[in-house]
Amino acid sequence: MREGSGFRPRGLAQRRDKKDFLRRLCYFGVAVFFYMLMTGGFFLRWQPLLMIPLAIAVAMFEREVAGSLFGAFCGLMIDAACGNLFGMSSIWLMPSALAASLLVMNLIRPNFINHLWLVTATCIIMAFMEYFFKYIIWDEPNSGVILIMYIIPSYLAAIVLSPAVYFLIRAISLKFSEKESAQLLEINDNAEAQPPDSKTC
Repeated sequence: MREGSGFRPRGLAQRRDKKDFLRRLCYFGVAVFFYMLMTGGFFLRWQPLLMIPLAIAVAMFEREVAGSLFGAFCGLMIDAACGNLFGMSSIWLMPSALAASLLVMNLIRPNFINHLWLVTATCIIMAFMEYFFKYIIWDEPNSGVILIMYIIPSYLAAIVLSPAVYFLIRAISLKFSEKESAQLLEINDNAEAQPPDSKTC
């Protein structure tokens, strides 16, 4: 019994690590796909910033460190796709993802309503910061036109499409969740708790 009891938890840990790797690989694949949509010329004057709802959705289903790092990664991809100063979007998206992860861990539940208002708040902050630091502070003459034609449609599209992004990430998270491993570990613990059959020598 003791020899087998040490082997099964290691198998469960390996399975959990494999699921964690596959889940995060899927997140990375979705991010690359969204980056291709943003840079592929599918939209004329503006691009939907799908990285924002993606970062918030992943943060809601991950721990705070992984969620904030993925938020920073998505911010860098926004900057690369939109020609921003490299790292500018990460300054705002990384703490937003961290806040989303901490809120889900302590106060709110992970559902699409909470995801929607978190994305909306993040988009408002990031849109204001982009408009201020890229146009207002430099006194751009056509800043009002840029705000109406480019900035508002990009962030508004991110808000409108956020439920679809949330349910996609939710499906990936449930597909590679740790619930099955936890159930198997509980079954294993219950089996070890039962006394072995008594045999006479």
